[in-house]
Amino acid sequence: MSYSKEMCVFLLSNPQLIEEDSLTEHVEATVFKAINAAISNRLGERSPWRTRFGLVVEDEDGNDDTVFAPLDWPTKPGHADLAVFRLAETDPNANNYWLGSALGLNGCSMAFELWIDGRPAGPSRYKVKQRMESFLVETESLKKAGFHYTKRGTLILPFILDKVAVAKEFPDLKKSLEPMTAALENVLKLMPVFDKLVKELLPKLPAPK
Repeated sequence: MSYSKEMCVFLLSNPQLIEEDSLTEHVEATVFKAINAAISNRLGERSPWRTRFGLVVEDEDGNDDTVFAPLDWPTKPGHADLAVFRLAETDPNANNYWLGSALGLNGCSMAFELWIDGRPAGPSRYKVKQRMESFLVETESLKKAGFHYTKRGTLILPFILDKVAVAKEFPDLKKSLEPMTAALENVLKLMPVFDKLVKELLPKLPAPK
């Protein structure tokens, strides 16, 4: 089904309608396509990354999440995630539309989230969570940038898009994405700090004999 720009802007201007499924899903897909494209374009300006850009709208490879990590960060066997930044909700149990989180309408927001898993050779996931919490406490640059430690044992940098700005620009979103792009710039600026943490927690394992 096709929707006119006026219909989409009407939804954005009347957020109480966001739980109406079909139109909400159309607007949500448009917003997140723009978010994923903006992240992809920005990362393309830097050194190589391991990436997926499929949150809300699956990418051409069938990925349904948006993640990125430097190529030299370790992975699990089969290249599963071990340490990545991902686009996530601040409350993973919100059970609402992603669009509502992006606009800060459902009690949570979107965020760039640093996830680091444990591994059989150590450290355990519990130890990783402990170290991530203490690392934030002792790292002033992360606190100053607005990072928070979560109960799920991750570090997040939240952002909210302004619904009025999104409605005004819809469907060609650029300037209204600035809260997201500003958060992304903070993440990229602090990558040497995160790189230090990842390499402390997940040092390279010796090659099998």
